[in-house]
Amino acid sequence: MKKLLMGLLLVSLLVSAEPEIGRYKIEVTTYISLKTNKLYVLETTFDTATGKVTNRKRFYHTKYGRKKW
Repeated sequence: MKKLLMGLLLVSLLVSAEPEIGRYKIEVTTYISLKTNKLYVLETTFDTATGKVTNRKRFYHTKYGRKKW
């Protein structure tokens, strides 16, 4: 029983790991501003080769995901 649980735990960790396919990684985070008490979405682009931030954008939560023409 103990080996079965350890095996299931190991498989679940391997399946849930995110593969790195390309050079850049985008992370999306939300936060609430303490001054204005508004919800913002922060989109950060990392260069996985160097580990540096290449781009960072902040959007108001209702504006995030809208196309700009």
